[in-house]
Amino acid sequence: MKSILIPLLLAVTLPAAATVRAQSWNSLPGSNLSFATTFEGVGFTGTFRRFDARVTFNPAQPQACRLEASIALASATTNNPDRDKMLPTAAFFDVAHFPTATYRGDHCEPAGAGRYTAQGTLTLRGVARPVPLTLAWVQRGTGAVLTLTATVPRLAFGVGTGQWADPSAIGVNVAVHGAIKLAPVR
Repeated sequence: MKSILIPLLLAVTLPAAATVRAQSWNSLPGSNLSFATTFEGVGFTGTFRRFDARVTFNPAQPQACRLEASIALASATTNNPDRDKMLPTAAFFDVAHFPTATYRGDHCEPAGAGRYTAQGTLTLRGVARPVPLTLAWVQRGTGAVLTLTATVPRLAFGVGTGQWADPSAIGVNVAVHGAIKLAPVR
Protein backbone atom coordinates (compact mmCIF):
# COMPACT_ATOMS: atom_id res chain seq x y z
CA MET A 1 0.00 0.00 0.00
CA LYS A 2 2.84 2.44 0.87
CA SER A 3 4.50 1.73 -2.47
CA ILE A 4 1.37 2.89 -4.34
CA LEU A 5 0.63 5.85 -2.07
CA ILE A 6 4.05 7.58 -2.36
CA PRO A 7 4.08 7.82 -6.21
CA LEU A 8 0.47 8.97 -6.14
CA LEU A 9 1.29 11.77 -3.67
CA LEU A 10 4.30 12.83 -5.75
CA ALA A 11 2.19 12.91 -8.90
CA VAL A 12 -0.32 15.17 -7.20
CA THR A 13 2.11 17.55 -5.45
CA LEU A 14 4.89 18.01 -8.02
CA PRO A 15 2.81 19.66 -10.76
CA ALA A 16 1.29 22.04 -8.20
CA ALA A 17 4.75 23.16 -7.04
CA ALA A 18 5.91 23.56 -10.63
CA THR A 19 3.00 25.88 -11.47
CA VAL A 20 3.67 28.43 -8.71
CA ARG A 21 3.35 31.77 -10.49
CA ALA A 22 5.34 34.89 -10.03
CA GLN A 23 3.53 37.86 -8.50
CA SER A 24 3.37 41.17 -10.40
CA TRP A 25 4.27 44.34 -8.49
CA ASN A 26 4.22 48.11 -9.14
CA SER A 27 6.45 50.72 -7.53
CA LEU A 28 5.05 52.95 -4.82
CA PRO A 29 5.69 56.55 -3.77
CA GLY A 30 8.55 56.69 -1.31
CA SER A 31 10.79 54.56 -3.54
CA ASN A 32 14.17 56.04 -4.39
CA LEU A 33 16.66 55.81 -7.22
CA SER A 34 20.04 57.51 -6.82
CA PHE A 35 23.36 57.77 -8.62
CA ALA A 36 26.90 58.65 -7.58
CA THR A 37 30.16 59.46 -9.35
CA THR A 38 32.95 62.05 -9.14
CA PHE A 39 33.49 65.55 -10.48
CA GLU A 40 37.16 66.62 -10.59
CA GLY A 41 37.95 63.83 -8.12
CA VAL A 42 35.26 64.78 -5.59
CA GLY A 43 32.31 62.47 -5.11
CA PHE A 44 28.73 63.64 -5.56
CA THR A 45 25.31 62.02 -5.53
CA GLY A 46 22.03 62.66 -7.25
CA THR A 47 18.53 61.28 -7.42
CA PHE A 48 15.83 60.74 -10.00
CA ARG A 49 12.62 62.17 -8.54
CA ARG A 50 10.33 60.51 -11.11
CA PHE A 51 10.51 56.90 -12.18
CA ASP A 52 8.17 53.95 -12.49
CA ALA A 53 8.96 50.26 -12.00
CA ARG A 54 7.06 47.06 -12.67
CA VAL A 55 8.37 43.75 -11.38
CA THR A 56 7.24 40.17 -11.80
CA PHE A 57 9.04 37.95 -9.32
CA ASN A 58 8.84 34.73 -7.34
CA PRO A 59 11.83 33.99 -5.07
CA ALA A 60 11.23 30.26 -5.62
CA GLN A 61 11.63 30.71 -9.41
CA PRO A 62 13.83 33.78 -9.92
CA GLN A 63 14.82 32.80 -13.47
CA ALA A 64 11.33 33.84 -14.61
CA CYS A 65 11.65 37.38 -13.23
CA ARG A 66 10.71 40.40 -15.30
CA LEU A 67 11.94 43.91 -14.51
CA GLU A 68 10.78 47.06 -16.26
CA ALA A 69 11.62 50.62 -15.30
CA SER A 70 11.08 54.00 -16.90
CA ILE A 71 13.11 56.95 -15.61
CA ALA A 72 12.28 60.61 -16.34
CA LEU A 73 15.76 62.01 -16.98
CA ALA A 74 14.68 65.64 -16.48
CA SER A 75 13.88 64.72 -12.87
CA ALA A 76 17.59 64.25 -12.01
CA THR A 77 18.87 66.48 -9.25
CA THR A 78 22.21 66.71 -7.47
CA ASN A 79 21.38 69.71 -5.25
CA ASN A 80 23.95 71.75 -7.17
CA PRO A 81 22.23 74.37 -9.40
CA ASP A 82 25.06 74.57 -11.94
CA ARG A 83 25.37 70.82 -12.33
CA ASP A 84 21.57 70.39 -12.39
CA LYS A 85 21.33 72.86 -15.30
CA MET A 86 23.88 70.80 -17.26
CA LEU A 87 22.26 67.36 -16.82
CA PRO A 88 19.32 67.92 -19.25
CA THR A 89 21.58 69.36 -21.99
CA ALA A 90 22.77 67.59 -25.16
CA ALA A 91 26.18 66.98 -23.55
CA PHE A 92 24.64 64.80 -20.84
CA PHE A 93 21.09 63.32 -20.85
CA ASP A 94 19.84 65.27 -23.91
CA VAL A 95 16.28 65.24 -22.58
CA ALA A 96 15.00 67.18 -25.60
CA HIS A 97 15.64 64.07 -27.72
CA PHE A 98 15.70 61.31 -25.07
CA PRO A 99 13.41 62.26 -22.16
CA THR A 100 13.28 58.75 -20.72
CA ALA A 101 15.74 55.99 -19.90
CA THR A 102 14.40 52.44 -19.65
CA TYR A 103 15.57 49.19 -18.12
CA ARG A 104 14.26 45.78 -19.12
CA GLY A 105 15.41 42.50 -17.60
CA ASP A 106 13.99 39.02 -17.83
CA HIS A 107 16.37 36.69 -16.07
CA CYS A 108 17.51 36.58 -12.43
CA GLU A 109 19.94 34.12 -10.88
CA PRO A 110 20.19 33.39 -7.15
CA ALA A 111 23.29 34.90 -5.54
CA GLY A 112 22.67 33.64 -1.98
CA ALA A 113 20.57 34.74 1.02
CA GLY A 114 17.79 36.70 -0.71
CA ARG A 115 20.15 38.17 -3.29
CA TYR A 116 19.97 37.83 -7.06
CA THR A 117 21.78 38.96 -10.19
CA ALA A 118 19.52 40.24 -12.97
CA GLN A 119 20.51 40.42 -16.60
CA GLY A 120 18.90 43.24 -18.53
CA THR A 121 19.30 46.11 -20.95
CA LEU A 122 19.53 49.80 -20.13
CA THR A 123 18.48 52.18 -22.89
CA LEU A 124 19.84 55.69 -22.34
CA ARG A 125 20.21 58.44 -24.97
CA GLY A 126 19.02 55.95 -27.60
CA VAL A 127 21.84 53.51 -26.80
CA ALA A 128 20.90 50.03 -25.54
CA ARG A 129 23.54 48.06 -23.61
CA PRO A 130 23.50 45.19 -21.14
CA VAL A 131 23.75 46.32 -17.52
CA PRO A 132 23.51 43.65 -14.81
CA LEU A 133 21.80 44.50 -11.51
CA THR A 134 22.51 43.10 -8.07
CA LEU A 135 19.17 42.71 -6.28
CA ALA A 136 17.93 41.99 -2.79
CA TRP A 137 14.30 40.97 -2.28
CA VAL A 138 12.44 41.39 1.01
CA GLN A 139 8.75 40.68 1.27
CA ARG A 140 6.95 42.49 4.12
CA GLY A 141 3.31 41.73 4.75
CA THR A 142 1.47 42.34 1.49
CA GLY A 143 4.28 44.49 0.07
CA ALA A 144 7.92 44.06 -0.87
CA VAL A 145 11.12 46.05 -1.20
CA LEU A 146 13.53 45.48 -4.06
CA THR A 147 16.98 46.92 -3.42
CA LEU A 148 19.26 47.23 -6.44
CA THR A 149 22.77 48.28 -7.29
CA ALA A 150 24.48 48.62 -10.66
CA THR A 151 27.45 50.25 -12.30
CA VAL A 152 26.72 52.21 -15.46
CA PRO A 153 29.66 53.08 -17.75
CA ARG A 154 28.47 56.57 -18.74
CA LEU A 155 30.67 56.95 -21.83
CA ALA A 156 29.19 53.77 -23.37
CA PHE A 157 25.87 55.66 -23.43
CA GLY A 158 27.31 58.99 -24.61
CA VAL A 159 26.68 60.75 -21.28
CA GLY A 160 29.17 63.58 -20.80
CA THR A 161 30.46 64.46 -24.25
CA GLY A 162 33.06 66.99 -25.37
CA GLN A 163 35.18 68.28 -22.49
CA TRP A 164 33.11 66.14 -20.11
CA ALA A 165 34.28 62.87 -21.73
CA ASP A 166 37.62 63.27 -19.94
CA PRO A 167 37.68 60.82 -17.00
CA SER A 168 39.59 63.35 -14.89
CA ALA A 169 36.58 65.67 -15.17
CA ILE A 170 33.80 63.18 -14.41
CA GLY A 171 34.19 59.58 -13.28
CA VAL A 172 33.51 57.08 -16.05
CA ASN A 173 31.52 54.71 -13.84
CA VAL A 174 28.28 55.80 -12.23
CA ALA A 175 27.04 53.80 -9.25
CA VAL A 176 23.26 53.39 -9.21
CA HIS A 177 21.31 52.41 -6.11
CA GLY A 178 17.60 51.94 -5.63
CA ALA A 179 15.20 50.95 -2.88
CA ILE A 180 11.94 50.26 -4.66
CA LYS A 181 8.83 49.84 -2.53
CA LEU A 182 6.36 47.53 -4.25
CA ALA A 183 2.66 46.77 -4.01
CA PRO A 184 1.13 43.69 -5.61
CA VAL A 185 -0.93 44.16 -8.75
CA ARG A 186 -4.47 43.02 -8.04
